Amino acid sequence: MSELLDQINRDLSADAYYAQNFGNNGERFLAWYLRNVCLRTPVQAKDDITDGADDKGIDAVIVDDEHRRIIILQGKFFSTTNVDHEPLHEILAAWVQIQNLPALQENANHRLKVKLEAVSDALQDDYEVVFELITTGNLTDSAKRDWDVYQSKIEELEHPASSIRLVDESVIKARWDEALAKDLPRLSHTFQFDEGKYLSLEIAGFKTVLAAIRLADCLKLPGIHDGTLFRKNVRQSLGLTNKINKGLKQTINGDMPSFFFVYHNGITALCEEMTLDRGTSVQL
Repeated sequence: MSELLDQINRDLSADAYYAQNFGNNGERFLAWYLRNVCLRTPVQAKDDITDGADDKGIDAVIVDDEHRRIIILQGKFFSTTNVDHEPLHEILAAWVQIQNLPALQENANHRLKVKLEAVSDALQDDYEVVFELITTGNLTDSAKRDWDVYQSKIEELEHPASSIRLVDESVIKARWDEALAKDLPRLSHTFQFDEGKYLSLEIAGFKTVLAAIRLADCLKLPGIHDGTLFRKNVRQSLGLTNKINKGLKQTINGDMPSFFFVYHNGITALCEEMTLDRGTSVQL
């Protein structure tokens, strides 16, 4: 059993809140995630969880007004079990049912009905819908292939804009570290610049480099996968399918990908130290 699972099990055993308010370990794990990672209060976490009979494959719901998104969670708490197709099918079913909220509300349990009232209001205000599979298990190879297919299909949806995320053990750990405000890992990386495609200057007393960098090179930055690169970003991702990011995608995949640098503002990265090596590479 991993260190994270050990800690979760200890927390669930030590705090009477979980045993008193939730009937099984699946719900308790979700409550732990909501409280420790999403920083929901005990009352909010209990209110967020809709798991049970007639939950329609929706274990928990958060309406996040700050980031204008609806987060629909499906939780799978395992110690050694691989995750196969079932939770993916539940997410797909939830996505289909969100398209017809009146029918979903009619047949849902009471807790889900209450949450769906807030979901309905948020959808009218064009909130993004994010489906998250929170699991301590591992997807089988066939489930991974299905996940890629589902992700592609769901992200094609225009109304509401939707995306799905796999929150596995490594992502849970990274998000938990953020919530605990632990010291973040120091990231170090070197970019190689093309001649004539960068400018070194000083702005307000700070050493600054403005450069055109290939997107493929940006994706090699450490911390992309687990999100540690963006941990202190004052404005987190708005999701893959909002109007802005769809515009980015259309520029790259459309008829004028060479205009990407002109059409979009790019990335601003702040670092504690930067070394420009003879004008050919920069160490961050």
